[in-house]
Amino acid sequence: MQKKNKSKVNTQQKITQKSTEEELGKFLKLPAAVNKNLAMQYFIPEWDDKVDAGYNFILDEFSQNRNAYQDDIYAHEIYSQPNYHGILVSKVIIDKKKSKRADIEKAGGIGKFIRFPGEIMGDCGAFGYIKQEEPPYNTVEILDYYEKLGFSYGVSIDHLIVGQFAQSGVREKRYNLTLQNAEEFISKHQNIGYNFTPIGVAQGWNPQKYAEAVKALVEMGYKYIAIGGVARTPTKEILEILQEVSQHLTPTTRLHLFGVGRIDALPYFRHLGVTSFDSASPLRKAWFDAKENYHTLDGKTYAAIRIPFVDKHSIRIKHLLENNYTREHLKQLEQDALNAIREYDKGNLSIDETLHKLLAFDKLLELPRDGQVKDSAKERRLKQHTRMYRELLEDKPWQQCECVICKKIGVESVIFRGNNRNRRRGFHNTYVFERNFKQILEN
Repeated sequence: MQKKNKSKVNTQQKITQKSTEEELGKFLKLPAAVNKNLAMQYFIPEWDDKVDAGYNFILDEFSQNRNAYQDDIYAHEIYSQPNYHGILVSKVIIDKKKSKRADIEKAGGIGKFIRFPGEIMGDCGAFGYIKQEEPPYNTVEILDYYEKLGFSYGVSIDHLIVGQFAQSGVREKRYNLTLQNAEEFISKHQNIGYNFTPIGVAQGWNPQKYAEAVKALVEMGYKYIAIGGVARTPTKEILEILQEVSQHLTPTTRLHLFGVGRIDALPYFRHLGVTSFDSASPLRKAWFDAKENYHTLDGKTYAAIRIPFVDKHSIRIKHLLENNYTREHLKQLEQDALNAIREYDKGNLSIDETLHKLLAFDKLLELPRDGQVKDSAKERRLKQHTRMYRELLEDKPWQQCECVICKKIGVESVIFRGNNRNRRRGFHNTYVFERNFKQILEN
């Protein structure tokens, strides 16, 4: 019965996938955008994603005398070539730490601060002030900020039109404000002679309004335009927007999609004029996703094995301690799990023996709901994690990966445990994403 149900589910998935491909395929039958000759680039958002270069995974210890700024490294300092063409840095991220802007200026600019030799795009980070009636910045302030910090590209000040802010009466004000800011931005940029390339933002609430905004931005003189507010929009709706927008592009117009990096949709996006996009999804899935933490070049994904620190703050460990589990007992389970996965990697332990050790700790980690952990929830977690972990152990994807991280730290890359493993796994995912992105463009 279970096999029959599984077969039925797989069949339904194939039907849904085929239906989606047919639905989207019509967009490839449209005339290609006039800027199709321009290359497509991938930008990754910057959120201080660094790791300790000398972290000791066996002892779980940081480098001795570690200076976080000097000793912690970015993904582009680990790989011989960056896994992205450029980096997007939002002002709201820099403003979160009072001393950060001064540190950037002291370092000699944003490029030297994040130690990246390629292109760096700056924006205001509209999601950070979405609830405010107006953006907290003015155009002159932002122009000077981009110039002084040495950005390659600077984005005009926009205001998001999404969710409750897409209601009639609110959306029109934000739409007009975004275009007014863009016009002032490029006018002052041209008159004063800043060195960075200006990017005008188009916001809207339907394909026609986005198209009107892009047409206006082209007429203002923008050579680089960004589409904002579509990060959570279904692919088909984004393509409908691009279908309208593409009619107003010129052969030299570059078009950026904010927050959209759907690998399967990239051929459609490129066909309709998109020349760059940014996405942190491959990186963030390494620790935010419940199932798809470790990515592979063939498209298959795996759940990382949860082995949290007993001696560090964790709501799961706190719950267990409050329910009469001793720290000593939990530490033993923790070490048993770590030793098991490492011995399995060396070929010294069977899958069943390894799973037994892993799940002895893992099955305790179900979070309480309404103050208690239900037996049904524990059983569901155990069943799901047994299946996911067995699949990971059977396939051993970390042993087949050629990326420098998997080569260096091996099985540690598939252990869900702290920043230095989780972010490295995210760096690996970005490596996979960039390789697949290149292959798509070549094909």
